[in-house]
Amino acid sequence: MTEKDDGSQRIDDNVLEVNYNTKFPEKREITRVAGHTYGGCVRDMVDKACNGCIVNADRSFSQASLCQMTVANFIGFSIKDSVVISHGPVGCGSQSHTMDFTIRLYGQPRGVKMNSARWFSTNLKESDVISGGESKLRDAIIEADRRFRPSTIFVLMTCTPSIIGDDIDTLLDDLKNEVSAPLIPLHCPGFKAKVFSSGYDVVYHGIIRSGLPLQPTPHVDFEPFDPSDQLYEVKVAEYEYKKNHTVNLFNAISISASDEAEIRRLLEALGLNVRIFMEFTEPDQWRYVTEAVLNVALCHVHDLYFIEYLKQNYGMPYVLPPIPIGSSSTRQFVTEIATFFGLEDEAKAILDKEEAKLKKALAPIREKVQGKSIIITGGYMRVGTAALLASELGMRVAGMRNFNYDKFGNDLFEEVEDLMGDIPSAISNQSSELVNMVRKVKPDMAISHPGQGVWLNKLGIPSITIYAQRFTFFGYKGAYELARRIERTLRNTNYAKNLGRNIKLPFTDEWYEKDFDHYIVEQN
Repeated sequence: MTEKDDGSQRIDDNVLEVNYNTKFPEKREITRVAGHTYGGCVRDMVDKACNGCIVNADRSFSQASLCQMTVANFIGFSIKDSVVISHGPVGCGSQSHTMDFTIRLYGQPRGVKMNSARWFSTNLKESDVISGGESKLRDAIIEADRRFRPSTIFVLMTCTPSIIGDDIDTLLDDLKNEVSAPLIPLHCPGFKAKVFSSGYDVVYHGIIRSGLPLQPTPHVDFEPFDPSDQLYEVKVAEYEYKKNHTVNLFNAISISASDEAEIRRLLEALGLNVRIFMEFTEPDQWRYVTEAVLNVALCHVHDLYFIEYLKQNYGMPYVLPPIPIGSSSTRQFVTEIATFFGLEDEAKAILDKEEAKLKKALAPIREKVQGKSIIITGGYMRVGTAALLASELGMRVAGMRNFNYDKFGNDLFEEVEDLMGDIPSAISNQSSELVNMVRKVKPDMAISHPGQGVWLNKLGIPSITIYAQRFTFFGYKGAYELARRIERTLRNTNYAKNLGRNIKLPFTDEWYEKDFDHYIVEQN
C-alpha cells in the first residue's frame, strides 16, 4: 500500500498478489481486489478501486450470473487437438455444443486447422454425490485418451465434485503414466468466484501445475550450434538477435485473427519478431514461450496471471498497455513496446503516418455521428478504450457498464474522465440493471458484449458488438472499421425501434422507477 496526499491508502497499481504453489488459484476478488458490483460514476469507481474497497459491495438480490467455468471451458476448447472433460452433472457441459463450429471458424483465418470440439461429461448423478465421482472421471480420461490421442486433456472441476471433495489432482497424478496426453486440472466451480474472469487464471494455474515445459530442453528441442562450424559465431549472433527482438503477444478467444494481424503489422514495421500464444496453439509450442524478451497481453484482464508467473520464474519482463482500440490507445500500446526496445523515434514516425491516414478516413464519418450519444458495456478494458474512440468521433458517452473492475483499469478510466468528464458508470452482469440504466440515460446507440445486444435492441436501442471474430477492432484498421459500423448503425435504426415498439421486456414498471443500483449494498 502507498499513502496518497490526503492521507488515504492507495493500492499499488502494479502489484498482483498471487501464490502459484497452491492447488487452485485464489479468486480475483482476492488477487486483484476486483469488484463485481457498483453503481455511480467513473471518478468514484476509480477512487474505490484505488482504496481497495470496490470489492466490498454486493447485491441483496440478483438474477442469473456468469460462471468462471464458462471462460475456462472456452480456453480449453481453443487449444489445438484438445479434449475437455466436464466433471459434474451433464448440464454443466451444455454450452460446449456451441464451441464446435466456433473453434473451427476461428482457427481457419489463423491458418490453424482445428478439430471439432471434443468433450466428455462424467454425468454425475445423485448416487455419485454420495459415493464420489472419481471412478467415473478415471474412466472418462482413459476413454478420451484412447479414442482421440489428444494434445492435452483439460479436466473441469465443476460445483458438485468440488462440494463433495473429489480429489482430481491426485487422480491426475496417478494417471500420468497410463495416458499419453498431458492432464491439466481446472478448478472452476461457479460458486468459488463472482468475478467470472477468475476462470482465466484457473486455466493458467492448471497449465503451470501440469508440469508442461515452458522452455526448450537442450539437445532435444534445441540443438546448440556446433562450435566447429565456420559460421558458428554468425549463427549464434543471428539467433540471439532474433530472440532479443521477439515479442510474445497473448491473445484471447474474443480477439479476432484480423486483430492479431493488425497489431502484428504495426510491430513488424518496427523490425520486431511477433509470436502469439496461447489460444489456437498446442502444448508442444508452449515450451518456446520463454524464447522472447518481452511479454505483452493484448488484454491483460485475460493474461496478467500467466505473464506475471513468467516474470517471477523466468525473468521475462512485460508491459501492460491499454487494449489497442482507437488511435490514442493504439499509440500508447505500440509506444510502450517500442520504448522497451529503444525504438521510440521509429515508432513515432510510423504512428504519425498511420494517424494522419486514419484522421482523414474518419473525417466524413465524424460529420455524421458527432453529437450522438452512446452507452458501452462489456469487459472494462474494451469499454474504456471504445469510449475514447467514441470521443474521437465527437460522440457523447452517456454511460458505461463493466462486467467487473479492478485497479489495473485506473489509468485508462482516469484518461476517460479527463477527456469526457464524470460519466455514469456501473459494474454489473445483471441484465435487469443494464435495462434500467439504459432506459434512464436514453442513448442513441450502444456497443455491447455479445448476448447483451438483444436486451438493448428490444428497448429500441440499436447495438453493435464490442468484439466479434469476423471484424477488426484493434489498431488503425480496427478504429476505422468500428467507426464505419457505428455510422451505418445510426444511419438506419428502424429494426431496433420496431422491436422496441412491439416487445415488452419482463420487468415491472416498479423496477424501472427504482435506481439501477437499488439492490447494491455495502459490506464490511
